Amino acid sequence: MKLRKTLTSCLQFRRMSPPRLISKPHKLLDKILWIIPLASFFVIWEAVVRLGLLSVHAAPPPSKVVIVLLHCLGDFTFLSKVLHSFLNLTVGIFVALFIAAPLAICTGLKNRVDLTLTPTVMICGSLPDLALLPLFVYWFGPGSVAAILMAAICAFFPIYFTIREGVKEIPADYFDVSMVFKASKFDVLRKIVLPATFPNAVTGLRLAFDFVWEIVLAIEIIARVTGIGWLINFSVESGSIELAFAGIMAIGIIALTVDRLVFGTLEEKVRRWT
Repeated sequence: MKLRKTLTSCLQFRRMSPPRLISKPHKLLDKILWIIPLASFFVIWEAVVRLGLLSVHAAPPPSKVVIVLLHCLGDFTFLSKVLHSFLNLTVGIFVALFIAAPLAICTGLKNRVDLTLTPTVMICGSLPDLALLPLFVYWFGPGSVAAILMAAICAFFPIYFTIREGVKEIPADYFDVSMVFKASKFDVLRKIVLPATFPNAVTGLRLAFDFVWEIVLAIEIIARVTGIGWLINFSVESGSIELAFAGIMAIGIIALTVDRLVFGTLEEKVRRWT
């Protein structure tokens, strides 16, 4: 308890600044502002198609896509494909978090470990990830294992570097105080490192989630792995453009929902803490 109070006092002292007048934002308005550009995009899209400036066969109007999507919500095959892709993505991200977080904390705390490990991680991160896809498909077959491994590899790097940066940004005063109070390594990790790096971990997970969606879809299209990407590709090849756009819209809805409900909530908690 004394350690925590002392650390809090250090943080407050470091952040002392002249008082500023901050107007209270309209929270409800701020939360729905993102709807305006999104709605404008769909209105323009609908108008362009209705005016004949864009062929219906090339891009159906969003109103028709919504109708097809609502119909697909009662189709078990469609829902299973979407769920399959989402599970592959989620499992891959958690595997990456399980591996990247301990490594990032170690490299952030120990300069020698950082100098030894991080250059190798940077070299691996610069390599084209999709180049490994044929090998994974050859080794494990065109199934969930290959998709999960690819998702984990692609999610590893944003998670690793954001958490590592968060650890390095921890003020040295915190560790000096912990030494004065003779805190154990477990207490330092639990009361200093993990709370301080939580905002960076949220950022890393958010970046990984957005990026890995693209990778998972590419895997499903290129390697014919079952999932919503495979369904979109099959729909285009069979001439069912409305179904393909419905699949894309379903992905967008899922990504937006997770971003608002999960990452938005976590970021709001981070703001309250800081």
